[in-house]
Amino acid sequence: MDIEFLSGSARFRDRAKIRIIGSKKDVELAEKAVKAIPGIDTMAEPEARLKIQEVMDNQSLKADILFDGNGVTSLTRIIRNLNQIIEHGTLYDRNRPRLIPIGSMLRMPSVGDCILSDYFYEFLHLDCGSIAHYNKQGWVCEYPTLDDLKAFFKKNEYGKRVLDDIPEWKTDAKRIVVAIEAKLFPFESYMKKKQKVILNEQKINP
Repeated sequence: MDIEFLSGSARFRDRAKIRIIGSKKDVELAEKAVKAIPGIDTMAEPEARLKIQEVMDNQSLKADILFDGNGVTSLTRIIRNLNQIIEHGTLYDRNRPRLIPIGSMLRMPSVGDCILSDYFYEFLHLDCGSIAHYNKQGWVCEYPTLDDLKAFFKKNEYGKRVLDDIPEWKTDAKRIVVAIEAKLFPFESYMKKKQKVILNEQKINP
C-alpha cells in the first residue's frame, strides 16, 4: 500500500509530500501516527523529519516514511544493530569475509553471517558517504571490524567526517550519527559535552 499527503516546506518547494509505503496495516498505523503530530501539515522539513523519527521509534512503526522523496530513518533500529556490532567487535559472524575469484579478473565478496543489518547497511551507503560495494557482504568485506567502522565514521569515502558530510536538512540522519559517535567514541563525546556545558555556564555567568 502507498499513500501521500501534504506537509510543510522542503528545500525546493513550499509544500512537500509525506509518502508512506508498506502493508495496508502498517501504512494505516503510520498514517494515523504521523497525522497526529501537531502542526505536521505546515512543518518545515528539518523539524518534521525529527518529529516523524520520534513517532517511528516510540510506536515501532514498520512502514517506510518519506518526506519530499527522502526516507526518514529510525534511530532505534540503527543503534540496536550497532550495539550488536560493538558486542562482537566485528560486522560479521563465524567466517572472516573474503573475496572469491570468478575467472581471471572479477572477484565477488563472500562473508559468513552478517551482524550488520540490511537497514544499517542502507543507511551507511545512502546517507553516510559510501558506495554500495556491490551489496551488504561487499561492504562488510571492506569494513569487517569495529575499528574499521570507527575509521569510516571519522573519514568516509569522500574524505569527510560522516557527521559533517550529511546536509543540514537531513536532521534525522544527523541525530543518528551523533548517537553513533557517542557509542563509538564515548570519551571524545563526553569531553565535547563537558566543554559545551562549560561554555554555556560562561555565557550565563561571564
